[in-house]
Amino acid sequence: MGHMGFHWLDDGKQYVYVQIPATMQAPTVADMSIADEHIVVETKTRISTICEDLSKNPSHAILVKKGDDILGIVTARDIFTSMAAGINATKVKVEKIMRTDIMTIAADTPLSDALEMLSSKKPDAIIIVGPSFEFVGYFSAQDYREATRKLETHQVMSARLNRSRKAISKKAVQVEEETDDDLLDLLLGDFEEEADEKDLPSINL
Repeated sequence: MGHMGFHWLDDGKQYVYVQIPATMQAPTVADMSIADEHIVVETKTRISTICEDLSKNPSHAILVKKGDDILGIVTARDIFTSMAAGINATKVKVEKIMRTDIMTIAADTPLSDALEMLSSKKPDAIIIVGPSFEFVGYFSAQDYREATRKLETHQVMSARLNRSRKAISKKAVQVEEETDDDLLDLLLGDFEEEADEKDLPSINL
């Protein structure tokens, strides 16, 4: 969370104490839906055993792991390509056709940094890891599109917040100046009345 700003506003009747965030929390990779759109299998898994899952969710990615590490990715397109090349999909294991250019990104990485990295690289898969480098999710093509929209929304909202803070700060200064002037007028007014009373000539009746 950012620091909080405190300002006095004049609502026409009384002073109102307003609390606003100094900054908006930048979205991170962990804010995306990274727990879906994938299936994790072992390297020795046969392609035939995952075809049923892919038939229900053809856009899902098959992430191939060994131990705790994600080594590769297989998609429906990879299976069709291997079959077109004459490979018997009922016998082949996923490790034989998986693609292995894997990019690892920490879950707390700001979306802006992640999108910048992805703009210069085209990995086969993007794996999200936690603080201990444990697997926590998969960053899909759909996540990329949603991340772009989320980042644009964040930038718009941040700009609006910044304008609001400036407007509130300006109003607060005006209120403080008006308050000081009113207090000064009150003090000077009493002083002038006292001075006028002292200058009045005495009248004997």
